[in-house]
Amino acid sequence: MNKIVVLGGTGTIGQMIVKDLVESGMHVIAADLNLAKLEELKEQTNHRIEIESLNIQDSNKTKMVLSKGKVCINATNYIFNINVMKAAAAAGVSVLDLGGLYNLTKEQLKFDQLMKDSNILSIVGMGSDPGTSNIFSRYGVELLDVAEEIHIRYGSSTSGVTFPFAIDTIIDEATKNAVAVKEGTVLEIPPLADEELTFFHEDVGAQKTYSIIHSELATLPDSFPEVKTITYKDSWDPATIEKIKTLHSLGLLQTEPIEVLGENVSPRRQIVSFLQKLLAVKEEPIWGKDSLLVEVIGWKNGNKASVKLELLTDYQPKWKASATQYATAIPASIVAQMIINGEVTETGVKPPETCIDPKTFLAYLNQKNVNLHITYTETVTPNRDTAKWQEPRFVETTID
Repeated sequence: MNKIVVLGGTGTIGQMIVKDLVESGMHVIAADLNLAKLEELKEQTNHRIEIESLNIQDSNKTKMVLSKGKVCINATNYIFNINVMKAAAAAGVSVLDLGGLYNLTKEQLKFDQLMKDSNILSIVGMGSDPGTSNIFSRYGVELLDVAEEIHIRYGSSTSGVTFPFAIDTIIDEATKNAVAVKEGTVLEIPPLADEELTFFHEDVGAQKTYSIIHSELATLPDSFPEVKTITYKDSWDPATIEKIKTLHSLGLLQTEPIEVLGENVSPRRQIVSFLQKLLAVKEEPIWGKDSLLVEVIGWKNGNKASVKLELLTDYQPKWKASATQYATAIPASIVAQMIINGEVTETGVKPPETCIDPKTFLAYLNQKNVNLHITYTETVTPNRDTAKWQEPRFVETTID
């Protein structure tokens, strides 16, 4: 039987992955350290899943659990990505994760031969962004004759201080140097730099977006070397930025232990722990819609052209999941199903843009509770020799 093992199955994203897989008719094993939450998840899915209590730092137990499936979705904190990859290789099970925040993704790519030797596939970064964003980028590149720029933006109409996914990851995104490709060169830039106003779908509106460190930049420059400009920017609520910057300036986000009352304590671990406990009892905010917008700019038919793909997601009342959580979970579920169905056959360590067929992925995505808008725009210039000169005209087409 083709089973899918979900590590971190009781986390905010892991639960959504498990529930979507179950709704899609998949056989699922949810594994996590918290057995009580696993039992709750089993109840919520009408006992349609198997559960395994697992500490993924126990490599032997992790290998044993993974060997029960054909595919593993790693929804744990990204710091465990390599540990899970090694366990997957030992178990002979393909694996995908939700991203390695650039630097760890770079390290993961070095395990390509190990995965090939084990005859399995490891997909690095198969959530929303990275993940869907990478596949959208490939779609746009392939639609144009020549691609010169890729711009990825994420916007949300949710306001207030929110942490819709791993708090550790959000802190890293706000405090580590970002990466961008400019004039063909990969550059480090300050976190939250290059602020701009991005115009998303009217349901999300205009949002200030900022450069943050992200895994797309770890693979897209190699996958599409002809593209000389690649950027990633996210919208951040000013209140969230202010709070994180204050904690950072006070040294409360440093990971190195300090001595407090005779004990070595990591300020970062304490802050994250406090936030997790406070958010667990905090009244649920009013969640808004999210937009993942990818624009690829280049040339088509000798004319300047662009392809825009915009994915809109909303709060999911049935699962009490924010738009961000849903948008992150669904792509992982889809690609695991594609592997089970024999629609992804590569081995080694691959980013989504090199191993996932965009049209097949979009066919799955359009079956989910999302709205996808694809627009192609071409600037057509009349031939001076055969027609009276006119100003360039714009041809805009919505692609179903």
